[in-house]
Amino acid sequence: MITQDIKKALAGYFASMQKNITLVLQTGEHSKRDELKQFLSDVAGVSDNIQLEERDTNGVLRSSISFLLEADGEDTGIRFSGIPGGHEFNSFVLALLHASGTALKIDDSVASLVKGVKDELKFEVFISLSCHNCPDVVQALNQFALLNPNISSEMIDGGLYQSLVEERDIQGVPSVYLNGELFANGKVDAATLIDRLLEFDPSLKEVNKGQSLPLQDVTVIGGGPAGVSAAIYSARKGLKVTVVADRFGGQVKDTMGIENLISVPKTTGPELVGNLAEHMKDYDITL
Repeated sequence: MITQDIKKALAGYFASMQKNITLVLQTGEHSKRDELKQFLSDVAGVSDNIQLEERDTNGVLRSSISFLLEADGEDTGIRFSGIPGGHEFNSFVLALLHASGTALKIDDSVASLVKGVKDELKFEVFISLSCHNCPDVVQALNQFALLNPNISSEMIDGGLYQSLVEERDIQGVPSVYLNGELFANGKVDAATLIDRLLEFDPSLKEVNKGQSLPLQDVTVIGGGPAGVSAAIYSARKGLKVTVVADRFGGQVKDTMGIENLISVPKTTGPELVGNLAEHMKDYDITL
């Protein structure tokens, strides 16, 4: 399932792992289990810091095609039910890297809010492997789980859990459930998740209360290509810059084929937005 080229790339990514990761696969029988086990074995074989272990988790995991991530023997709260291929392969790789100590890509104020959660939150994200919008949700909630032991996040491949999809009458993905109740669906991003979380637990609004930025020279409203460009140009002049956006990347993020960007023959919205984020990190810009 995983080519030699992909294994070579993964070896480079995993070289910086700071913790040992155990992929805990639930025991049992399933027609897709051998395929999942081979997939996990291939990934584990890339790095000495990753081990695969088959274990009866006594109900912690959903089925015999479910697995969780442990970091240095501690449960990270991250679960996958299904084979995280397709668009979710990046979610899986990022989960491994973040669980092993790679810095999370999350705003400090959001991190503080997530750490302030006191109640147990069990997120379930129903996805399809061909869904373009699903990885952002899975990756955001995986980071939430790593920030707070009260939070867990499970990616569920709806194609392998049709009875559950029918039971919950899920019509589209991503579909996010919190503690068994519908939390969000459709085009959901990290900002939407935070808004819904604040609605779910209004007390979290007090977490960052009183915190404020020092006086800024420039405030850019909007996180699309134009906004990022303005922010970078301003920062290069030595100005203190803040970008305010409810959704980084804007509408461009939803565009799958971009062929009219001069000097870039072909790209995709998610790839372009990822490059914008990386470029902006080169400068002292607050998002």
